[in-house]
Amino acid sequence: MKTVHSPHINSKKKTIQFFIQNNCANQIALAGSFNNWAHDVLLMKPGKDGLWKIEIPILPRGRYHYKFFLDDKMWMEDIDNPYREPDGVSGFNSVLTVEQ
Repeated sequence: MKTVHSPHINSKKKTIQFFIQNNCANQIALAGSFNNWAHDVLLMKPGKDGLWKIEIPILPRGRYHYKFFLDDKMWMEDIDNPYREPDGVSGFNSVLTVEQ
């Protein structure tokens, strides 16, 4: 069971955790402005009850756009994150602000 919302900045561990609930995907990757939108590098790990997660080192202070990439074909915003901006195509990018 997920106890924190995505994304979750863990100041003690100096990491950022991302979560997505999906029972159908075979592969989910995290991609964003922090990794040049590489959609085959930050692969998420499937867990119980369709909860996927990934933990990355904390990013430098700034604003970042990101999405999840499902099964090498579909982009999806982070529905847990209320902060989003138009992606310039037909959807939205989720926005992460690191203030530390």
